[in-house]
Amino acid sequence: MTIKYFTKNYAGILPDIFIKKTPFLRVFGGALQVKSDAEYNENFMDLKITDTDVTIQEYSTEADVAFGAGTGNSNRFGPRKEVKSIDMTVPWEAPLAIHEGIDKFTVNDIPDQVVAERLALHAVAWAGHVNTWLGKAISANASETLTGELTEDGVTKLFADAHKKFVNNKVSTTIQRVAYVNSDIYNFLVDSKLATTAKNSAANVDTQTLYRFKGFELEELPDDQFVAGEHAYFTAIGIGVAGVGIEVARAMDSEAFNGVALQGAGKYANYIPEKNKKAILKAKLTAPAETPEG
Repeated sequence: MTIKYFTKNYAGILPDIFIKKTPFLRVFGGALQVKSDAEYNENFMDLKITDTDVTIQEYSTEADVAFGAGTGNSNRFGPRKEVKSIDMTVPWEAPLAIHEGIDKFTVNDIPDQVVAERLALHAVAWAGHVNTWLGKAISANASETLTGELTEDGVTKLFADAHKKFVNNKVSTTIQRVAYVNSDIYNFLVDSKLATTAKNSAANVDTQTLYRFKGFELEELPDDQFVAGEHAYFTAIGIGVAGVGIEVARAMDSEAFNGVALQGAGKYANYIPEKNKKAILKAKLTAPAETPEG
């Protein structure tokens, strides 16, 4: 039986596909970590994490500290904190699979060319699937859920609250921030009374574009990219890592039909350090209550 393996080829096209088709990937460093020939009993990555808080202490000048009665049993620097690294393993999530057949009697095309085309299409489909999964990871790791009304004032306040949270959480201003929003929020922002040339805004109603609002770069996404009931994610860029492991991608002569069976299997994983979760917020907005007539 003839078998052609495309594992490394498939792994090679995934990073570029994911950059173009996976907007949430920016939160995870903007680049997909790809492992080919990945076994299912392997982990995505093994880390050593030093999570000991820095402590600033007063220096003692007491006479009996490190001197006099305290000689040999005290010191003027204060208590000594031991710094240790802990081992952490990031496991793979559930695997993905490809299983298709290309029958020479019915394909009506060049089989080898169809195999290449199908692998490329699967890479795009995996990118879409993983992007939704990364959105769920962002939601699950959010440090807080902001709420409000889906009105112009409500959306403006939402961004003001998110900005304040980032400041109070001491998220570095040197790290780029992005707000992933659905179309309802984006429309309010473009039409906002704050998005005017008088305030040096770059909003363009004709082209329906607005690039930044209250310190956040804006990215409009379809509703299905958000967890149900959620409407926006505010996050810093590059605060996690994501990867895909390709176990196999192959085309082989089939015993069940006159043609080629196309098979593939892989898995995916992500990791966001605990302390970086303060740089992620999510938002849920509700429709404004109707004012009674009368």
